[in-house]
Amino acid sequence: MNPLDSRWIQRLQNFKKAFANLKSAVALTEQRALSDLEKQGLIHAFKFTYELAWNTVKDFYQFQGEEGLQGSRDAFRTAFQLGLVQD
Repeated sequence: MNPLDSRWIQRLQNFKKAFANLKSAVALTEQRALSDLEKQGLIHAFKFTYELAWNTVKDFYQFQGEEGLQGSRDAFRTAFQLGLVQD
């Protein structure tokens, strides 16, 4: 398997881990108030997870033969159009 072919799979695995961490952090906010440092960490976790999400989608569709995906808007627009993501 070509390294570029497996890149989206590796990103998906990393996204799953990051999303699980983000869900844990959000659950903590439902239990108690967060300190300022914890809030900053939660914001960072969200940004990191978002970046992984759109890069995973972009890599997946490039693996599928889609071209011209430049950023998060292109990646998510394509994901909606092709049914990977639903509203």
